[in-house]
Amino acid sequence: MPAEPVHRVLELPSHCLHFTVREAVHGESVARRTVLLGHALGCDVSMWDALASELSALQYRVVCYDHRGHGLSGVPASEAYAMAELADDAARLIEHLGQGPVSFIGLSLGGMVAQELALRRPDLINALVLANTASEYDVEARRGWAQRIERIRHGGLVAVVDMALERWFHAGFRVNHPEEVAQWRERILATDATAYIAHCQAIAGVATTQRLRQVQVPSLVIAGELDVGTPPAMVRLIASEIPDAQWALLPDASHFSVLEQPRVFASLVIDWLNRIDVSADGLCRAL
Repeated sequence: MPAEPVHRVLELPSHCLHFTVREAVHGESVARRTVLLGHALGCDVSMWDALASELSALQYRVVCYDHRGHGLSGVPASEAYAMAELADDAARLIEHLGQGPVSFIGLSLGGMVAQELALRRPDLINALVLANTASEYDVEARRGWAQRIERIRHGGLVAVVDMALERWFHAGFRVNHPEEVAQWRERILATDATAYIAHCQAIAGVATTQRLRQVQVPSLVIAGELDVGTPPAMVRLIASEIPDAQWALLPDASHFSVLEQPRVFASLVIDWLNRIDVSADGLCRAL
């Protein structure tokens, strides 16, 4: 049976971070590694439920957390965030857990945070999975983020929610899974609008491309074939800049590839983790 998540809260000076921990299923054995999962904008830890359960059943210790202003995490009194601040949140959580370095799996916003954290605190990261994410935006895309912010300021999250869902899920998925799409619509609308805007500003300013050569951990980079939010070429740029990064393109998947293609996504991640676990074990034996 999959391990049940234990809900916890980390109190930080300006806000709290809600996170869940799934211990490796066979509790008396040592976990293979600790895996930290970071979700997309407007989501929460539940985005990872299926993958987290599978990983814990395979003897990984799995930690999922809500970004500030999302899910059950608190909202700092700030009108704008920087990606470095979001990376610092993750760093404080890893230090609190005392289980670092961790393997960070991040999708969209979570992938941006993972990149920044790996660059700022390489001591805390031993592997990366970067899915449906970006390392920079051009002028036109940044203008699009600014327009989204203005729409929210004037009309609330309801003014952008349907546009977001069309980017997250391709048309076929929306037709075949209306209840799941409706669930995520409610999740977006439950997000604090001020925090959502602050995250949009952080996302628009993401700028890691020129530094990615500094990443020295095994990295898997995943794109969705149908993703218009972070198109394959944008994600492929990340893979081309990180030394020896592995690249995967998921067919029939848009921005939320982990939800649209859960079995393929999980198999890809698990196979890759198995390979780097074997490599790490071989290196330890050689040393």
